[in-house]
Amino acid sequence: MPRRFCSHIIILLTVFLAGCAAAAGSPPVLPAPQVWVISGAAVTASTIPPPPQATATALPPPSSPADLAFQVYGDRLIQHIGIPALGIYSPVVPVGWQVDTTSATVADIAGWDSPGAAVGWVLTSALPDQPGNIILYGHNNMYGAVFKDLWALKTGDAILLETGLGAWEYHVSRVDLLPIKGSGFDELAAYQGYLQSTGSPRLTVISCWPPESNTHRVVVIAEPIPMP
Repeated sequence: MPRRFCSHIIILLTVFLAGCAAAAGSPPVLPAPQVWVISGAAVTASTIPPPPQATATALPPPSSPADLAFQVYGDRLIQHIGIPALGIYSPVVPVGWQVDTTSATVADIAGWDSPGAAVGWVLTSALPDQPGNIILYGHNNMYGAVFKDLWALKTGDAILLETGLGAWEYHVSRVDLLPIKGSGFDELAAYQGYLQSTGSPRLTVISCWPPESNTHRVVVIAEPIPMP
């Protein structure tokens, strides 16, 4: 599978943008940055305000979208994902995307950066301590194939997310297999519907399927379990 992971989903990049308000009772955080990638090189522009203390030392400019995410969100970032039913416990890393200006088709213009052997968190999606759609993805047939069995999840299976602030539990509500390769606009638009921002908390976990051809996407939707 090429480095551009699941590239068909980026026809409308704006569906990934999500607000980043802190959860009730949590300390104030910086607002979400806007991130662009042009011609394969990361270019960032953010609305990060100056530090609240006049004597605070300014942070160095981020060298990548992932570095920017760490500077802005800190301990709020997802650090690990656990899926007990599949025996998965994996680190999670923030990922952006790359743009290929030489591509001949819209579907290949951009794709999420590869998370390697880890699971990627789309840095413009939500985090567990806020409402919105959390988007995670991983490989199914390379770099250790962390999500090779994602398709086997069942309704009610647990997915655990760990951040520097605590743990969140989600239960699977549906598992969908969506045709992508050779699909028309309607099929691609339906796929993008899974990636849009949501008003309520939701977890969306994605991989490719089957390992031999990657013609489909596995999309797992999970809902949060109220914390005691």
